[in-house]
Amino acid sequence: MPGAIPHLIAGGAMFIIGRYYYRNYFDGEDKFKERILLAAVCLSFSIVPDIILAVYYTTHISAFYTLLPLHNFVHLIFSPIAIIVLLVLKFKVNVKREPIWIMGLWCIILHLVMDLFISEHGALL
Repeated sequence: MPGAIPHLIAGGAMFIIGRYYYRNYFDGEDKFKERILLAAVCLSFSIVPDIILAVYYTTHISAFYTLLPLHNFVHLIFSPIAIIVLLVLKFKVNVKREPIWIMGLWCIILHLVMDLFISEHGALL
């Protein structure tokens, strides 16, 4: 599990990718609010699956290895939810800010993939 900095870098990269991929949606001088919302969603959704670790580091409520199974459980819950919501948004629902939500869900999926493949305390342990 990489630290907070790689997750925030990934969220920033997803912001750049989303801004480029959906440039028709984000271009224009009256789209400043949408660009700010995209940045906030990408950065926050790239770290939201680690909410258990945020609670641990701020409160030290329990031992790290006691909270690690709960952290892995949250990842297992977010995985199918993010994929299902992404598919529903893409193919079934027409939402006003669809590109923003799609990029946010991709940030969650990227976060989970990073935690899965970058070892330290990944979901495979």
